[in-house]
Amino acid sequence: MGLLLAIEASSRAYVVAVGTGSRPSAQCSGHREDPGFAGIGGLVTQVLADTDATFSNIGLIAVDVGPGGLSSIRSAVAYANGLAFSLGVPVFAIGSLELMAIAAQSEHRGPLLIVKRGQGGNVYAGLFTDGEKARFRCGPARTVVPELAVGLAAVHVAGGLADDVTSLLPGVMVTDTGIADASVLTLYEAARAAMATPELLIPAAIAINEASPEFHQAEANRI
Repeated sequence: MGLLLAIEASSRAYVVAVGTGSRPSAQCSGHREDPGFAGIGGLVTQVLADTDATFSNIGLIAVDVGPGGLSSIRSAVAYANGLAFSLGVPVFAIGSLELMAIAAQSEHRGPLLIVKRGQGGNVYAGLFTDGEKARFRCGPARTVVPELAVGLAAVHVAGGLADDVTSLLPGVMVTDTGIADASVLTLYEAARAAMATPELLIPAAIAINEASPEFHQAEANRI
């Protein structure tokens, strides 16, 4: 399929990686606040130069669609979609909560609760349990965390808020996975795996935010 370009923007920095093998051959990161930061385009140009590749070598673009910083995620998704359209290549889109769950599942077994701080005191949360469809919520932590964790005796937590989760779940054994953010390496590996499933490769990605339907399924089920 050619070169795989991965773009991760839900953490504190933009990170891009490229490669054709099981691991990226080059990656580059930049903080949005740094003087002279050239944006996602500058990072992509740099990693392509580092691998003696050109834009025409790209065969698939993977992008973390959030949730994360609203402007950062929108910029990353817009760049990925625009580049994919201009090159005529597909996009692999995956959320930051899923990426953290994938990373945690490599070392931890059992229910995974991914909790990521949002805006206005809210959190984005997802419960990942083996053999079951992931459940997502967005809202005050004191509401969504107990709702997702009801009935659990133990849970592994990622997203950097393990202490908060522990205080909200008395009687539940909470284990901190140490995973605070999504990783471009996990994004790259997930995209590589998705190549075997063509229906996971789409023409364009859509950014995830607090209004996205996956965070409001509970409300829809009650209507």
